[in-house]
Amino acid sequence: MLTAYDGVVCDLDGVVYRGDDAVPGAPEALQRMVAHGTRVVYATNNASRVPAEVAAHLASLGAPAEPADVVTSAEAGAERVAALVPAGSTVLALGGAGVAEALTRGGLHPVAPHDAADVAVDVAAVLQGLGRDLTVRDFETAARLLTSDLPWVATNDDATLPLPWGQSPGNGAYVDLLATAAGRRPDVVGKPHPPLYRLALRRLSTAQERTLAVGDRLDTDIAGALATGIDSAWVLTGVDRPSDLLARRLRPTYVVASLAQLFEPYAVATAEAGGWRCGDARVRLNDGDLVVDEVGASPVEAVRAGIAAFDGVQEAVQEAGAHGRTGSAPDGRRVGAVLDELLAAPGR
Repeated sequence: MLTAYDGVVCDLDGVVYRGDDAVPGAPEALQRMVAHGTRVVYATNNASRVPAEVAAHLASLGAPAEPADVVTSAEAGAERVAALVPAGSTVLALGGAGVAEALTRGGLHPVAPHDAADVAVDVAAVLQGLGRDLTVRDFETAARLLTSDLPWVATNDDATLPLPWGQSPGNGAYVDLLATAAGRRPDVVGKPHPPLYRLALRRLSTAQERTLAVGDRLDTDIAGALATGIDSAWVLTGVDRPSDLLARRLRPTYVVASLAQLFEPYAVATAEAGGWRCGDARVRLNDGDLVVDEVGASPVEAVRAGIAAFDGVQEAVQEAGAHGRTGSAPDGRRVGAVLDELLAAPGR
């Protein structure tokens, strides 16, 4: 697959690592990409960490990374703010260290919420990113400033933040808090919105059609790639499952089990008599249920075939309805459950 691309925009959590540990085989796959001349940048919605910290984490896992290889939503946010206010303007840095550093590197003067609480401080804009040490008073300061019409940019609007114990409120939850108080909403630059991917494209210096976005989250990584107009590879090492895909309209360019599969030929699912086939995998739909006749050596090929079967029957039913004919649509929940089980089977 990679022969069609000069650059890769790679997501982090769920693709390269999970928490502090590497996804098995991911660092080696990234080393191989770079060795073969494919340019790689890492794009993250996490605005709390500075690029050098992210790069150090990646390098400790064995992935090739320098600070310049990391593109954060804080950097995309600082770029947007810099386009809206004069150079050197004072900007409220409502977030972690990554927000303040991005503003400084963007030629702006970041001010912390406790300093901006002084009404004499002339704040020209607000850049909001996740900051886990922010206080209620910090948000009160931001709310006061946002009652005026000064520019307000948010690094991302992820509603939740995955932590080892489960889901914590993400930056999007705190954006909603301020939006309720201010009566308006910010300009958002992180995935699934295009600005972060556009910044990554400029960092890579690769053509849009020769760039591949890789991610595990459908609503951010894959939706963002589609919004930007670049090809995408959905990697099944993260949180989203095939059932999540079937519940949405968006579809990635590729479905792969891991980063290592990007070095393999891609088997495309096709319709055949009585069902669908992808590589050695064969599936069919029977009264809305997915029947897997042959999994083959790679269950991800059965997943591709199952997705194609679901989409093919859905399209046929919709076309029949447009011509006044009736048809039975497949049950996405039941089909998705079968595909989820394929990936969860022991040894898969």
